[in-house]
Amino acid sequence: MGIVFLRGARRGSALVIAVLLSLLVVFFMTVGGQLIATSHKETKIQQHVLTEADNLARAGLVDCISWFKRQTVQPVRSGVPPTLYSYPDAAFYPRYNANPLLRDTIDESTGLVKEFPITNDNSKWGRYELQRQTVNPASGGANVHAVRDITGDRVDGHYSGEGLVWYLESAGYIYKKVDPAKAYNVSPNVVLSRVRASTEIRRISLSLPMEAAFTVKNGGSGSTRTVVLNKNGRVMGMTGVGACRYSGNAPTVNTGATLAGSQASATITNDPTPLYVMGVSSADLKLLADYVVTDTSLLPATLPEMTLMFVDGNAVFSSTRPLVGSGVLFVNGNLSITAGSNSYFSGFIYATGTTTIYDPALISGAVVGYTGGTISRSGATSVAEIDYDSAILNAVRQQICQYRENKSTLHVFIGVPGLEN
Repeated sequence: MGIVFLRGARRGSALVIAVLLSLLVVFFMTVGGQLIATSHKETKIQQHVLTEADNLARAGLVDCISWFKRQTVQPVRSGVPPTLYSYPDAAFYPRYNANPLLRDTIDESTGLVKEFPITNDNSKWGRYELQRQTVNPASGGANVHAVRDITGDRVDGHYSGEGLVWYLESAGYIYKKVDPAKAYNVSPNVVLSRVRASTEIRRISLSLPMEAAFTVKNGGSGSTRTVVLNKNGRVMGMTGVGACRYSGNAPTVNTGATLAGSQASATITNDPTPLYVMGVSSADLKLLADYVVTDTSLLPATLPEMTLMFVDGNAVFSSTRPLVGSGVLFVNGNLSITAGSNSYFSGFIYATGTTTIYDPALISGAVVGYTGGTISRSGATSVAEIDYDSAILNAVRQQICQYRENKSTLHVFIGVPGLEN
């Protein structure tokens, strides 16, 4: 009887232990699930505020680019050697103004700084800042995060201080504002997240070797002229030259065509390369363009006004895809405007290959057909015309050739030691 009792007791103890273990498992599973859920929630909150800080940092870059474009002295520069300011980077100097409409920054000693509430109760605020270089880097102690002129590092034959290329770095902060009388990073205020974003901006120049409606590198010779005007083809220099070339002979002007201007044709002393005319290489221009496509069918159905379009390859415009718009069209290849397209474009056109413009078409501004051009066709029933227009080219310079972001240089730093602080 004693043995039976002992065995029953053991069975009861095992059952109790099993129940306790089951309860422990359930407990730990519950606690673990709560921890995972809490961690997931905190991660989502952290990701949210990081995203907000990222957006602020990018907004700072946009505001800074706008600041550069608004300056009356273009490009924004100190000069070489520095004359307008004491050192190259000092040309970046946003100013405070008591009038909010005229205010560049809330803290000109720091640089370009803006703050604003993120939540309706004003408990959470956003801030972005792009810092000024407050010391001459040549004397040491330069701020590596400051906005700086890097022309000398990016453009061969040019120097920092000319203001052609600038490095921008923006810090975006999300912080909890507890005491409005204290700075964003001073207790009891708490910085919740911070992100840095950087990019580069560059100016485009539009410098024609000569004020001319059409420019070619080599005009050819004899019966192999590279520029030919056929019936109803008109190249009108107006106040400028009709057509100019770096070498070779003047265009062939067939019966019914017109080549006119202050001079019908002339020679130039500079090779009209993309680098000479645009101030940047074709590869760099591609990175600055509003639209980069390999085929004209990939462009918007209605081209925006005053835009920079880069076609990487041959470009064909036809009746179903006419060239209608304004701005700059750069073709890294041959340009062809076919018969019946009814194209009308105001601005500047550059084709690294040949340019063929058939009727009816009107280009107002200027055209560079680097290796040659054919204007109109022998059986033309309408007019294919290029008119030199300095007013349109100046509008292009003012609206398109200002500072533009090099999209390939955009970098965002999140949680990287030394860069996020």
